[in-house]
Amino acid sequence: MPIHRREPQQVGPRSSTRRWQSWAIGCMLVLNLVFARLIGAQGEVTFAWSLLALAPLAVIVLLLVAPFATRPRQALAVAIVPATLLLAALLQDHVALIYLVQHLAVHAALAAFFLGSLAQGRTPACTRFAAQVHETMSPALLGYTRIITWAWGLFFVANGLVSAGLMLVAGADVWVDYALYITFPLVIGMFMLEYLLRLAVLPREDLSSPVSAIVAYRRHMRQLAERQERP
Repeated sequence: MPIHRREPQQVGPRSSTRRWQSWAIGCMLVLNLVFARLIGAQGEVTFAWSLLALAPLAVIVLLLVAPFATRPRQALAVAIVPATLLLAALLQDHVALIYLVQHLAVHAALAAFFLGSLAQGRTPACTRFAAQVHETMSPALLGYTRIITWAWGLFFVANGLVSAGLMLVAGADVWVDYALYITFPLVIGMFMLEYLLRLAVLPREDLSSPVSAIVAYRRHMRQLAERQERP
């Protein structure tokens, strides 16, 4: 299996800002999960609890738009506070909807990322990841990564539908447990199943380790961020 060599990186002001931003967003996501466990299954909550439910998401948006000085982004940053207060007032009697909407939004975004990359003239997402690991892409690897891109896209569609169905049929109590404790193990299981399938169908020269896949994904996302920052 190919072994990755860590590429040297220059740490400048932008790199330091991105690193701090990533850590802050990670903390907000953890806080969001804590609040989801505490209040996600409650039908009615106070305005303060409703505001706490939305606060991590509002902070994440601010962290994403703050480093950029364009007027539309500045306007969005200014609008975050009143918009959050308004949504907190509107949704305090239906706080579970806050977490359902964000759960489905993440699944929809991931499904669009994978399935959208399969459009004519585009490179499948998993093919782009594999190209970060392999110097050459064999026909077998190209075909496999296209199929796996389909699999990941359909996985997020299916899990999103199951999640919405549980909220409608079983209620918020069951849905919160599924969203918090089942979804992530399902993603890990999907990774494991995909890796076993890779071992079974690809020749040895086309194999890569799970660690290589994570490195490839991080490198791909870093390159996207760098392209977006260029004037």
